[in-house]
Amino acid sequence: MGDKRIPLRVVYPDSYPRLRPHVYLTDPSFFPKRHYSPLDGNLCLLGRDTRQWSSSWSVPELLRNQLQAALENGPDEDPQGEPAEVWWNQCSRPDSYCLIDSDWSLLGVKAPGRMQLAYSARLDHKSGEIVFCAVVKSVLDADGKQVGAWSSPMPAALQGDTVKKIEVTWDRREEELRPKPSLQDQNIGLGELLNGRANPSALFDLPNSQRGQLHAFLYPTETQFRKQGESWLFVLAAGKRSAFYPNKKAPEPVDAFIIRTLRAGHQDLISRAPATSVLSSKSIALLGTGAVGAPLAIELARNGVGKLKLLDADVVEPGNTIRWPIGSSAWGRTKTQALADFIAREYPATKVSYVNHALGTFVPQTGFGDYAALDETLAGVDLVIDGTASFGTTSLIQDQARSRSLPLVALYASPSVAGGVVALYMPNEGCPVCLEWAWEDETSGISPPAGMFAEAELIQPPGCAERTFSGTFFDLQELSLQAMRVVAGFFAGEFPQSSSVVYTLAFEDQDGIRVPAWHKNRLPPHSQCSCRK
Repeated sequence: MGDKRIPLRVVYPDSYPRLRPHVYLTDPSFFPKRHYSPLDGNLCLLGRDTRQWSSSWSVPELLRNQLQAALENGPDEDPQGEPAEVWWNQCSRPDSYCLIDSDWSLLGVKAPGRMQLAYSARLDHKSGEIVFCAVVKSVLDADGKQVGAWSSPMPAALQGDTVKKIEVTWDRREEELRPKPSLQDQNIGLGELLNGRANPSALFDLPNSQRGQLHAFLYPTETQFRKQGESWLFVLAAGKRSAFYPNKKAPEPVDAFIIRTLRAGHQDLISRAPATSVLSSKSIALLGTGAVGAPLAIELARNGVGKLKLLDADVVEPGNTIRWPIGSSAWGRTKTQALADFIAREYPATKVSYVNHALGTFVPQTGFGDYAALDETLAGVDLVIDGTASFGTTSLIQDQARSRSLPLVALYASPSVAGGVVALYMPNEGCPVCLEWAWEDETSGISPPAGMFAEAELIQPPGCAERTFSGTFFDLQELSLQAMRVVAGFFAGEFPQSSSVVYTLAFEDQDGIRVPAWHKNRLPPHSQCSCRK
């Protein structure tokens, strides 16, 4: 570049030239403001997309075309934000983290302040290292006023009796904090941050008879391309209690390490799929948690539905595992309980309740029957889903949904899973019986899915009380996923509110591979159906 001589180091991966070489600056005085890793000087000469590298290029050609633009932040730079927390997180301890909320805006508040955290700490028996998980419950400014509060769900690691509370001091930095580029210094500049901050009164218990002190720093950083925001740096100092008393002649060493900063506020959890944000305020009843209902329950939770009410009485058998979403940990458990526990652990934003009842039964001792179970399950919901794959049960559920003016989504497969149906039944529109009539009516344009009436395809596995359909999870999941799309689209307002709609699935054979194809039909009330009366 001009008359400057810039020392570089080039590393060729063994996949070169298929994938790009890595070019490193070795003199920190040449480090630019952007487009490099502060950890090792790796230059971002190209965008992250691998298509931006051509295997026909050479390193000299790459440098001629890109080096000056990278060092000078040229106008054609890749539109990629460079949050400093990415680099800090690369230096963090495995499995450790501290949760924050991106909606907080604290750079203008008075500092230093205090913050209250919930944390759990355990010893990893393989590595012998401390695993520290925490969430910032509230942030207080220098005057003790609350300026940030946690309102998102708590992950499984921060639930239970092992979770403790601490209060620590936080401070603000006016300039962006970045780790220092030194391969030899494993503390990556932590010594300067922690210098003089030892405070024995702020110590808390850690495993292996150690004590800890958490240091928190708020700093400005680029969160999106050319958009300034803020981030946090959390440093945990751990050691014997005596190590935190600097007046000792020979204090024991303190181990300081980065705690990964993770963003888990409400908007953080939906930012990658904003179209599903409306689900957080919805309550859905799902009746039937078998091979199509259970995956749908998990999809609903994954996409953030606020409340999910389940009804079923079946137990998970080992043979179910081939087409049920949870494996051997669920064997012998009721499906509703297994799903509720799984969702509480993995998707805690969704609140799950359940009724263990088999529709079509009555318990004389308690007087608990179908209508009591349905009343409990359907109370207060916005939509009903029928995953029972049983026409008689579907008719009962439809009657109950219609009497409450609730939309109903029903999904089921044909006995050999050659096809299937996902239907949205709106109150006072086409119903499940209307669909049966439409299949008989050649003028309706609606045909039953392939193999719908092939009862001979049913099988009875050893130990099973009745025959069941045969099919794989990866084919059945087409129905669950389509039902999820219908639910999301319905609440997003993408359906005419007065229309019932039927989606019919057919698997086509293409060179020995089953390929799903969907056909959509509107379902008006049929002239022969009693639902019109």
